[in-house]
Amino acid sequence: MKGSNHIPWLFGLMVLFTAMRWPGLLPSNFSPVYAICFCAGLYLSGWRAWAVPLVLLFVSDLVMNYFVYRPMGYSVFSAGMIGSYALYLLLIALGWRLGEKQSPAVLIGGGMLGACAFFFGSNTLVWLGDPIYTKTVAGWVQSVTVGKVGFPPAILFFRNSVVSGALFTAVIIFAVRYIRSVEAERGDTSSTLPQNN
Repeated sequence: MKGSNHIPWLFGLMVLFTAMRWPGLLPSNFSPVYAICFCAGLYLSGWRAWAVPLVLLFVSDLVMNYFVYRPMGYSVFSAGMIGSYALYLLLIALGWRLGEKQSPAVLIGGGMLGACAFFFGSNTLVWLGDPIYTKTVAGWVQSVTVGKVGFPPAILFFRNSVVSGALFTAVIIFAVRYIRSVEAERGDTSSTLPQNN
């Protein structure tokens, strides 16, 4: 965590969670991304807090866009990616600001808050850019509740976002606490995951 030079298990968990983004593995918007970004802010220090999740997500976006979405006629790069990455930065900042010394309930709540912020932020960007939505309060409400005609209601995606934000955040924070307790019992300081000040 902050102050550590090398945390291979945390990177491994983030890589595993990133791989779980592959389309069809999880329900729509049931994503580990929110927790990856939020917990990077909690547990990684300096440039790693920003670079590790963004590099993992960018590489996975390129791979998914090339192999899954490009054959369907979509571009490998899209303007929407800029908005998503700006929101990822906000999730990292939220984790960094909250800090890891909070209780598990507060940290899981932070993961849920981050997922909510991402949902409303990304749907607002869609509302602004998609001509199907009127640029009124009613159009915005449509974008975050019922969504587009012919698609599942956006509110279902909201539910998946909040639940996955809580679940994946809980997995990471309890993994950190477990590793710390095991290392403390062993008295092994070489790979101890120090708590942040």
